[in-house]
Amino acid sequence: MPFDSAPAAAHVNVDCLLCPVKSCLGRQAGDVNAGAWAAMLAPRVAVMPGAPPLFNAGSRLQSLYSVRAGCIKTYTVDAEGTERIRGFYLPGDLIGLDVLGRGVWQSSAAAVEPSQVCVAPVAALRSVVTGQPALAQRLMEQTSRELAQALALSGDFTAEQRLAAFLLQMEQRLHSREGLLRLPMPQRDIGNYLRLATETVCRTLKAFAAKGWVRHESKGLRLVAPHKLRELAEPVGFCAEPLSLAA
Repeated sequence: MPFDSAPAAAHVNVDCLLCPVKSCLGRQAGDVNAGAWAAMLAPRVAVMPGAPPLFNAGSRLQSLYSVRAGCIKTYTVDAEGTERIRGFYLPGDLIGLDVLGRGVWQSSAAAVEPSQVCVAPVAALRSVVTGQPALAQRLMEQTSRELAQALALSGDFTAEQRLAAFLLQMEQRLHSREGLLRLPMPQRDIGNYLRLATETVCRTLKAFAAKGWVRHESKGLRLVAPHKLRELAEPVGFCAEPLSLAA
């Protein structure tokens, strides 16, 4: 059952003024646009690992979801029951841009860790974006980033290049301080997303550590030599700092 059909008790009121996420679509678009964004949102919902999915592949698109806390993964399952992770969504990310034109979800979504999402009804979102160019600009920027990720992962790159690019991108998206990453997803999910075996991810991380590029710490993974990772990942192309489309 999609999470949209969960009991109303799972919903809480929206209060954007108290939200700790400064990178969400509304907050990035400025105070005036943030007000329009907040007024458009439906009550947010909590999503827990192992709970019913936020939405299922094949279901009709009714709302997009802005991640407020935690991490959401989108995935498909083939006829043999094999899961293929399509993306990870972190606080500030908007889930559903890839299906706006189709109106039907192409994947399912589940929580990687305890998460919250704000619900943006599609009809209301379209109305707000039409009257707020700054919001439309932010939508374009995230769409561009997701397209770049998809194109990069389709390339013929080595495991080392893929994992280095992934770590650098996560450093940017998680806004990590001093190179310390607390990755919310397990190594098996990272490998699934990068189309690598879990053992390959583990072995590659050990190789990076042996070279002094990363260091495992109690609170996460520290990127000791990000410049070395950047040199390795440069051909992949999705770890560069995103540019704003603002004039």
